[in-house]
Amino acid sequence: MTEIKQLVVDDQDFWLGQLPSYQQSGIRSMLGSGLGLEDAAAAWLSGAVASNTAPFSAGLGPKVFFEKFLDQLHDFLCTGLNYEEERAAVMAGFKPKQAGLAATISAAIAPHLQAAPAFLTPAIALTVCAIAKMGLGAWCQMQTERRASAEGDPSPPSTDPDGPAS
Repeated sequence: MTEIKQLVVDDQDFWLGQLPSYQQSGIRSMLGSGLGLEDAAAAWLSGAVASNTAPFSAGLGPKVFFEKFLDQLHDFLCTGLNYEEERAAVMAGFKPKQAGLAATISAAIAPHLQAAPAFLTPAIALTVCAIAKMGLGAWCQMQTERRASAEGDPSPPSTDPDGPAS
């Protein structure tokens, strides 16, 4: 069985190449203007790319929505919380560099954010690119600490990028 960390490959062209051309165009424009991967994902989710993306959002402020997006992606990739069946399906059905992974993760997360998967997929692709550059384990730990700090929890739970936390 494939492990989650094996699926998070450091290949920006692979992740962005799975997106429709209109999404690729907007994202490549943002990256070309100097935005980093995670900043571009936040900009995408805020509707900064095009005015026709805003109706897909959950209606929350851009920063709040991006943080909730990161929380759900962290749950999916690092802890397995709320995503046991989806993670099992991804790990059983996908191999590294297999197309459709970003869309599959988006489809799993979208109901939790009350957003359309098509709206989330570019942000998933961008964020996974950023995660791959730093390493899944480091990203999981950073997100665990961010969430604990936001909740005022002095001892955050451990995360394991290969499976749900015990």
